[in-house]
Amino acid sequence: MGDKLEVLTAFFRYPLEIRRVMYTTNIIESVNSKFRKATAGRRVFPTEETLLKCLYMAAMELERKWTKIKDWPHIYSQIVILFEDRL
Repeated sequence: MGDKLEVLTAFFRYPLEIRRVMYTTNIIESVNSKFRKATAGRRVFPTEETLLKCLYMAAMELERKWTKIKDWPHIYSQIVILFEDRL
């Protein structure tokens, strides 16, 4: 119970805007899901280049979706302050 409480309290130390982004987006799962959907209808790709183009188009679609996060410039500035050693 103590470990879970530490994780929860660490989560609440972040500003509300950052918490909203953290719990509403799971980037890795989103990418995996998009790639699965993009390749699901095709069992075989003629070349490796064809597969890479398909995944590239799916990634470009994801990028457009992610740029729609409300107040992103404000959220990004908070992330830069909190994690300045990582950015």
